[in-house]
Amino acid sequence: MPPLVDRRAIGAAAERRACRMLILRGWRICARNWIGGGGELDIVASRWRTLLIVEVRQRVTGAAAVASVDRAKLDRTMAAAQALVRSHGLERYRLRFDVIGFPPDGRAVWRCDVLRTGQPGR
Repeated sequence: MPPLVDRRAIGAAAERRACRMLILRGWRICARNWIGGGGELDIVASRWRTLLIVEVRQRVTGAAAVASVDRAKLDRTMAAAQALVRSHGLERYRLRFDVIGFPPDGRAVWRCDVLRTGQPGR
């Protein structure tokens, strides 16, 4: 396993890439690495009346990165998102949860609205 510093740097680079992807698609980045409600939100973005919560993963393959987000992680993410909504009065926004996975070759796999469509890996 790579040293923790390397893993953090790799994760931060993946989050920066995900932010660039979101911005190019018209999203406004509101927060990165927001902590609250017993979890952490990698990226919080908004567009119109949608508040987008993005989990970013770096793995051997993009599909493995997306599939690595299990039900427990989704539950923690949901709790953190609810805390964010409550603490900032964002109840008017529709919440959407996406997962963006990056393999070492850099080709992103993006799963949209994973709570509505089922497990992220599907």
